[in-house]
Amino acid sequence: MNTKMPLKLLITKGFLLSGILLLSACSNSGNKDLPKKKKADTPVKDEPIVALQDKEVFDILKFLVDEEAKDDRKAKVDYKNHSVSFKNDGDPYEVSYSQIAAEDLNHDGLTDYIVTRTSEGMLGGNANTNSEILYLIMGPDDRIAQRHEILTYAAFSYNILEINSYKKGKLKVEATQNYRTYMPEDDEPLGATNLTFTYKNGNVYEESYLEECELAKWKNKQLFRGSEVTRTIDIHNYTESVHEKFTNKDFAFSADFSGCDNLNLVLDATFAYNGKNKEFIRQKRDRFLEYLKNNTSLEKEITAIQSYFTDIDPSEEAIDLDGFTFRLITNQEKGKTSFRLIIDQTRNPDQTENWEITTRH
Repeated sequence: MNTKMPLKLLITKGFLLSGILLLSACSNSGNKDLPKKKKADTPVKDEPIVALQDKEVFDILKFLVDEEAKDDRKAKVDYKNHSVSFKNDGDPYEVSYSQIAAEDLNHDGLTDYIVTRTSEGMLGGNANTNSEILYLIMGPDDRIAQRHEILTYAAFSYNILEINSYKKGKLKVEATQNYRTYMPEDDEPLGATNLTFTYKNGNVYEESYLEECELAKWKNKQLFRGSEVTRTIDIHNYTESVHEKFTNKDFAFSADFSGCDNLNLVLDATFAYNGKNKEFIRQKRDRFLEYLKNNTSLEKEITAIQSYFTDIDPSEEAIDLDGFTFRLITNQEKGKTSFRLIIDQTRNPDQTENWEITTRH
C-alpha cells in the first residue's frame, strides 16, 4: 500500500494549519492588549454640609433677653421686640434691649456690641425704672469677655444721658443733672454738658477724662505686683475705675480706686478670725499697714497714718492729714475680720462733687 501523501495535498494542509495557528495567535495577542472590563463604580453620596449651614447665627439681643429671663420661670419673653416682662409680685416691669453698634472694637477679629438696656416699671420713679448703655466685648464661643456699664437714668441717679449719635467708634451723648438729685430752686436751670465715649486700650473711656484728668496720666494704676486687675468706667462720673485682687499668706486684699484729679481709694484686707482679742487685732492691723507701706505706691500716705496712730488710739472717723483724708474701719462677720482703709487725696478742691467731676472742673 502506498502511504505517501501526494505533494500537492501535503502543501495544502500545511497552509491550512499555518492559517489556524496564525489566527489563534492574533486572537490571543488581541486579548492581552484590551483592558479588562471594570465593574461599574458605586455612586458616592455628597456629605451634607451642616457645620456652617445649620449653625445658628449669634443674636446678641436674644442672648441678653435669655440671660435676663433665666432666673424667673414666669418671665414672658418677646424675641420680636427683644424684651422680657416680669410679674414681680404685683409690681410688674419690662426690660428691653436695642443695639447701637456691632463692630470689632478691640481689633481681635470678633464682633463686639454696644447696646442699651431699658427697664420700665409701673411708676417712673420706682426702683425698676432705669436704663444703661452696655459695651460688650466678646470672646471665643460667643462669650462676653468684658462688660462695661454706663448708667443713663435711674430715679435718683446723678445724671440723665441722652444718646445723640454713634459714628466711627465714638458715642456722643448729652448729660443733664437729674432734677430729683439736684432739686434746683427758683427755676434755676439744670447743668448740661456733652460727652463722648470710646473704647480703647482695653477699656471704655470718656474722652475728656483722657484729656483733662490728672489720674488719666498715671502709667501704672496697679497697687500690688502679680495682682488680678479689672478696669472699667465709673457709671456716674465716667472716670476710669480700677478693681484689684491680691492674696498673700496673711490677707486677701481687694482695692478699688477712681477719680479725675482727686484720688478715691477703698482698700480691704480680710483674714480668718472671729475672736475678740484686741491686742491680736491691733497687731494684725499694724502688719496690714506695714505691708502696704513696703509693697505699694502708698508709702508716703501709709507712713503718715502709722505716725498718727503712734500717739492716738485708732478711730473710725475721717482724719485729715497732709494732702489727704483717711478712715480705717475694722469689721467682723461670718468668722472673718477685715480692715477697710479709705483714702481721699484732694489735689483739686473744685472737684468734690459728682457734677464737678463729670464736667472736669
